[in-house]
Amino acid sequence: MNSPDKRAIDIDYHHRQTLLLVDDRPENIASLEALLDDGRRELLSANSGERALQLLLEHEVALVLLDVQMPVMNGYEVARLMRSNRKTRGIPIIFITAIERDEAAAIRGYQAGAIDYITKPVNSVVLQSKVALFLELDLARRRLQHAYLRLENTKAYYESMLNAAGEGVIGVDREGTVKFINPAALAMLASSPTDVIGQQFAQFSQARHGPDRPDELIADEESIFFRLGRAVSPEVEEAWFRRADGSRFLSSYCRSPLAGKVDGEVIVFQDITERRALEDELRQQTVTDFLTGLGNRNAFKAALHAALEHARRMGGGHVALMFIDLDHFKRINDNLGHEVGDLLLKAVAHRLREQVRAYDVVARLGGDEFTIVLGDLEFPDDAATVARKILNALRQPFTLREGLDVVVGASIGIATFPECGEDTESLMRTADVAMYQAKRDGRNLYAFYQPEMNSRGHGALMLEQALRQAVENESFSLHYQPQIDLQTGCMVGLEGLMRWQHGEQPIEPAVFVPILEDTGLMIRAGHWVFAAGCRQRVAWGSALPGTCTIALNVSARQFADKFLVQAIHRTLEQYRLPPSQLELELTESILMSNTDATRSVLKALKGMGIRLSVDDFGTGYSSLAYLKQFPLDALKIDRQFIKHLTTSEKDAAIATSIIQLAHNLELKVVAEGVENVEQVDMLQQLGCDIAQGYYFSRPMPAEAVPAFPIRQPDAVIRPRPAP
Repeated sequence: MNSPDKRAIDIDYHHRQTLLLVDDRPENIASLEALLDDGRRELLSANSGERALQLLLEHEVALVLLDVQMPVMNGYEVARLMRSNRKTRGIPIIFITAIERDEAAAIRGYQAGAIDYITKPVNSVVLQSKVALFLELDLARRRLQHAYLRLENTKAYYESMLNAAGEGVIGVDREGTVKFINPAALAMLASSPTDVIGQQFAQFSQARHGPDRPDELIADEESIFFRLGRAVSPEVEEAWFRRADGSRFLSSYCRSPLAGKVDGEVIVFQDITERRALEDELRQQTVTDFLTGLGNRNAFKAALHAALEHARRMGGGHVALMFIDLDHFKRINDNLGHEVGDLLLKAVAHRLREQVRAYDVVARLGGDEFTIVLGDLEFPDDAATVARKILNALRQPFTLREGLDVVVGASIGIATFPECGEDTESLMRTADVAMYQAKRDGRNLYAFYQPEMNSRGHGALMLEQALRQAVENESFSLHYQPQIDLQTGCMVGLEGLMRWQHGEQPIEPAVFVPILEDTGLMIRAGHWVFAAGCRQRVAWGSALPGTCTIALNVSARQFADKFLVQAIHRTLEQYRLPPSQLELELTESILMSNTDATRSVLKALKGMGIRLSVDDFGTGYSSLAYLKQFPLDALKIDRQFIKHLTTSEKDAAIATSIIQLAHNLELKVVAEGVENVEQVDMLQQLGCDIAQGYYFSRPMPAEAVPAFPIRQPDAVIRPRPAP
């Protein structure tokens, strides 16, 4: 059966949903438009709160993405004005902010009327998922309104349509007595027609308000609900509906007066319990760590702030903040895998909760970092008792799965209020300093903050923290220094050298590489170097000769990693780099430690076709008897012997001996640190094979390499015939 209104209804169903993007920065608007424009939505934008309110009155908007920080009228004021207007008060708002990121700001946003709160930079997947959810809810709202429009048709038509509708529909008279109910409503109320028809609708509904509001939502003694309902257009509201068995569900409903001479109203509703549970879950995620179920950084800061305020109100007592960092957790992740690492983090979280009081707060800041807020302490030293309990508990093995027991220690830094600080930021800073002091003192310890800790290596602590973040984010780069054949003048290789730009300041490798070694971060950083170097050599492709190698350094800690060979093999296969184009540079100390194991690893690498060289030769303590046992390809003369090559007879004699030794062992010789033409001439006379240094080129970024000449001009290096 077709209704006269069906065509209009169909058009409305296919109406393009409109999103309003509000931000005073054009680049933010452009980013949101690029992210959300799928061709099926209409996107409106406003660069101010005033313009946003104007567009809201002119258009039917399904969802507003609203920046919090704007001049003249901020997001909170816009939300307040929207909620005060009948046309706009039901439009959902998602706040987006880059500044107000704590839980208090999120709570303020929800109080202003937002349905969600997202911080910048925006996670595109999360934003798109949430926008899709709320647009789906808007479609549900439109379906309810369409159901209301269908009630204007004839009774027979409406009965057939209502009986087939997925929404619940109930018709009541002016006294609130149920006169009609469709099958969908009966299903949601878990009732039969005889249980509902003729009953007061008030017994099936309950207000969502507090105990000071009347329980009857739809009908009252004076039927004010119906008289007011005639004066307004249909609005979507929420209420608790009761089933026949007494259980209840949350419903979104729309009420409107019946047309014609019939004095009564129709209520169209649907069960939104699952939808609301999803919304509550999304809100909960803003304060919960998804892996462990503990509070996250937002929840931790709120708990610490509340504990400090309570201590101030009580006029005494102490609060202790613990920063807990698991010792050598990276090794567990690297050696046993991230799945095992996650299981361990969950188990640690559970064990930490068992060591504190029910009202103490345990949170996870991220990675392997946990915090505990201890309130209502009589003495600051009471925190030491808890710290000892935690360390003893963590010393017990964790059985993560059958046959897998893991033991982990922790370093704990403790800062107390008011001794170490009187606000959250100062306590967090001092607890962090104390935690790193515990690590320096030997790990698996706790340390109370002392003022002198700031003057003892505060800069080193900050640098180590920044370096850890750099490793986590892979915030390094490789620069490349050419290696020149001294006979032909041709480039035969490039050494990849690690660089770190910390903010606006470049940090020398001599500074940050030892920290990587000491903290155990070198293995992860080394994996990145292998991947970046191999990937770049493949990217250069035919721009370089096929015989041109990429040389990468291997540290002692990397070489000791039992998975080194497998990791390099995987990297070569991943980027399809021929092994002959990769050269690994080793130090003398690597060759002389555990020679049997070293020989086995070098043999495996050589068997893959990788070139091997000894870096900085002459500065260590290599035994010449051992040197001939290793499958090497080249020796690199350290720059300290090249610097005074033309002015020091001793350095010239050492360089001559190394070159003769290498050639007798059928090894190539590479001279490092070549800075002038006199050194080039001397090295050529001594029979050195390859040179690199500032004379030819400083280390350069990858994009500059293809422009470097494959063969040096005669003015730079005079080719000599092979002896």
